[in-house]
Amino acid sequence: MPIIEAALVIHAPREVVYSISQDYSVRAEWDPFTDRLEMADGSIYFVKPGARVVVRAKFGASMTVEFVHVDSPERVAVKMVDGPWYLRKFAGTWIFEKIDERATLARFRYLVAARRGAFRKAMDVIAAWYFHRVVLQRLAGLKTYCERMARLRAMPAPLRNFTL
Repeated sequence: MPIIEAALVIHAPREVVYSISQDYSVRAEWDPFTDRLEMADGSIYFVKPGARVVVRAKFGASMTVEFVHVDSPERVAVKMVDGPWYLRKFAGTWIFEKIDERATLARFRYLVAARRGAFRKAMDVIAAWYFHRVVLQRLAGLKTYCERMARLRAMPAPLRNFTL
């Protein structure tokens, strides 16, 4: 089972990075992978162990994940409970390590396994390649969004409301 991991320093406080990463109302603004997120039971969004979320990728595939670990603002982990035909297993952990008051090391780790069959090894390689790209793009998007928000928060109040 391939394990995909990447990390990136984000120049924003850990609490801000964690909050933005788990705020579905802004997810589309920074996440290049996700088209739509919604609670599986239709409830109002709340991150807690046992909560299930339907994730729809921009290329059309859907997956239902369940939160298995939530430790705000340090980490969140999910596992797939239902997904596309080609995946046997998927799990993801997002870890946010405080570097200092204004910087966070964001680490995304995914475990991916293709369905059993004649092409399983090839599918594992393709899935690993694809999800590695996803991890890098998500981290870059989160970094850009969080650093923009951190700069806005640092501005004096009258300038925060001004946009070009």
